[in-house]
Amino acid sequence: MSIHEIQYDLVGIPLSGSGNGVLEKILSLSADDFTNHEHKEIYKAIKTLHKEGEPLDVFKVTSKLKERNLKPKLLDTCLNILARIPIDRDRFEMQSSNIDMFIELLKNHGLSDRNIVIAHPAYEVNCNFLNLGFRETIIEDDKPKDRNFYIISHDDTFTLSDSNIFQHKGRKIVFDERERLLVRHQDRWYKDQINTFVNNPMSPTGVYEEIKNILKTYIELPKEETYGLLATWIVGTYFYQTFYAFPFLFIYGKKGCGKSRLLTIMERLCFNAMKIKGVSIASLADSIDGVRGTFLNDQAEALSCDKNIEILGLLTDSYTKGGGTRRIVNISNKKRSVMDFETYSPKAFASIKEINSDLRDRCIEITMLRATKDFPEPEAFLPVWSDIRDKLYRLLLTRWKDVREIYQTTGEGVSHRVRELWRPIETILKLENVSEVEIQNIRNVFLESMQITQAELSDHEYELFDVLLEMLEQQENKKGIFTVGEIAEKLSKEEGVKDRAIQIWVGRMLRQFSLFDYPCGRKSGNKRQYFFSYDHVKNIFERYKSC
Repeated sequence: MSIHEIQYDLVGIPLSGSGNGVLEKILSLSADDFTNHEHKEIYKAIKTLHKEGEPLDVFKVTSKLKERNLKPKLLDTCLNILARIPIDRDRFEMQSSNIDMFIELLKNHGLSDRNIVIAHPAYEVNCNFLNLGFRETIIEDDKPKDRNFYIISHDDTFTLSDSNIFQHKGRKIVFDERERLLVRHQDRWYKDQINTFVNNPMSPTGVYEEIKNILKTYIELPKEETYGLLATWIVGTYFYQTFYAFPFLFIYGKKGCGKSRLLTIMERLCFNAMKIKGVSIASLADSIDGVRGTFLNDQAEALSCDKNIEILGLLTDSYTKGGGTRRIVNISNKKRSVMDFETYSPKAFASIKEINSDLRDRCIEITMLRATKDFPEPEAFLPVWSDIRDKLYRLLLTRWKDVREIYQTTGEGVSHRVRELWRPIETILKLENVSEVEIQNIRNVFLESMQITQAELSDHEYELFDVLLEMLEQQENKKGIFTVGEIAEKLSKEEGVKDRAIQIWVGRMLRQFSLFDYPCGRKSGNKRQYFFSYDHVKNIFERYKSC
């Protein structure tokens, strides 16, 4: 059936580029080829602009519709249609790589939002399917050409496809490629391994134990349970899209203790991992939004620099899916660009110094010491890496539904953020049928780490609580009205610290911890007063003194 032989609903429009003659084919249609009236009008506007030699972009199309005094609803329809096609957000133009997707969408009569699922090409978990995407090089017309291909897990079956549109249960899954550059299959999962799996989709066993043994082969960790905790985290990077939150790792230690070596091993094993020194908007976009990979940051102490405040904020929020996507203005080579990208992903930070406290309390801390013996180098050419990754991909594709179910049963006995960070670890341990004794031992090591990394009260903050509680105990009904200065007078004073500086700090802490019940006017001398109650201050103290 030719492109003229059926009636179409317009679900997208070409905005630029010929795309191997595709644009010409589309412009050879007539308005009568479209069944929907609004789509007819939009197509007429496109055709008119083309004849006038104007660029086919969002603004030009909508302006042409306005010139024809068409209803505002039609303009909304046009913009909604345009939103379904990945475009260059700087120029609002469709990329030639997405023309084929447009054609496929155009051919689907009456396609609606309800039966289109937009999926990330590198990795997407939906209630009905999971997909992984890779890039390969093929020879076409005696020339090498890159193309993407996808493995889709659905209905307990596995499909290998090189189309970015997949039909599933009356819906079309559209892989939103945009300018995303997927990982090459030979860098993570060889094509012959993938074909073997699709033909014989067996789920592996004992992956957790294998990774533990690999870690023991190449690095020395202070506790036996830490090997298990780290192995679980590595397995978990493959399933992170099934979790609401995923903990970061903070690998801490002096120079020469093996931090970089550990990151190298993790680069070999973790999901779509990228090991990066220094952090930039571009590196975040490539590793997180581009391939939904594991972000491994060596020399993370650089994050404390003032120039990295914006990036630090992005990283801090990105341990949960609730961190969502971010819009970033990137300025490089005097060019300004706006980037929308996702921030949620597994991340590990290695540093010889402490890292920012807001980032640190999202982390499991792995403290490393200088090894007592020599270990072999984790050479990249060793077959063990590809063998383990093969098993990890198989595990993901065959057990992702089980992981989602197990996840709902985890987290008992812990609360707040600690619970969020523990649940993925517990889920993987249960998936791998680890003994209850070992799970408890790993849980203890995890909780010890949380006591270190969670935002603990400083010595000065402890003193502030002690002083305030003591002042309230001396009041009738354990309630009282105090000024900032009266509280500050009770605190110990370090040499060289001015009274005014202490008062400013106390005022800030009172607000930060919400320690007062309410403000209650000013005292003589124009000093602000606050009403405090013992029970309220004690309640807040209990919240912060333990994880």
